[in-house]
Amino acid sequence: MNVDPLPIAPGAEDFRALARSSPWRFTTLHFTHRRQRVGGSAPDGKPVEAWLDRSVGRVSVRTSRGLEVNDGVPYSTSSVLMGESGTAPPYTPEPPAELVLRPDGLVARRPEGWHVEHGDPMWQDYLWTAMLDPLELSYGVEIDDVEATTVRGRPTWAATCRPLTGKGEEWEGGYNPRCSCCPLLDSAVSRFVEYGPEDPTLSDRELPTTYRVHLDVPTGIVVDITPLDGSGGTSLTNEIHAVDKRLEVGP
Repeated sequence: MNVDPLPIAPGAEDFRALARSSPWRFTTLHFTHRRQRVGGSAPDGKPVEAWLDRSVGRVSVRTSRGLEVNDGVPYSTSSVLMGESGTAPPYTPEPPAELVLRPDGLVARRPEGWHVEHGDPMWQDYLWTAMLDPLELSYGVEIDDVEATTVRGRPTWAATCRPLTGKGEEWEGGYNPRCSCCPLLDSAVSRFVEYGPEDPTLSDRELPTTYRVHLDVPTGIVVDITPLDGSGGTSLTNEIHAVDKRLEVGP
């Protein structure tokens, strides 16, 4: 199947399309994850090494505790701390449902709720699955200043992202993260979704309102998130070592 080249100068809609596309852009991934905020998947900002194999629905994460292996979609993930030679039960995801691709191969429309039945295994919190499949950045987010750039030697599309407040009970037009307690864009908007109007942190002027986000072009995953204002919020990096290579989980 012939596809058009990706745009040299991407715009907001191109960024949204890339944010929808990760599940169909790679099968295996070896990377190092760093979380800068207190708590979460990498306490005190310590990096963890990870291996994701979508063909069997498995993620292996090397931490100071040892090798942790998670299997299955995030809403039914089983977790086990493995020994050096341990293996986890096999998991075979169903093939993706019908989706619509753009001429350049990025996703124009994907089945609603697809990640519920086919999402990547979760490690510790839903921010993990959101950064690997950043669908939540494709709607309810104001996107500006998109540019093609490079992060750690790999092509990325960077954008300034501001979560939008929704309207009405259905939160129409608003930012609606995969899990509002651990969103990619932690903000008063996401906390309103999670905790409602009585949440005392909503009046915290130090909460970030805007982020700079880099998506890796070949894979579609988030490789960098940095708040542009406030303090706290979400701040993470993912350094990609190999894509679609035979996975060899290291010691």
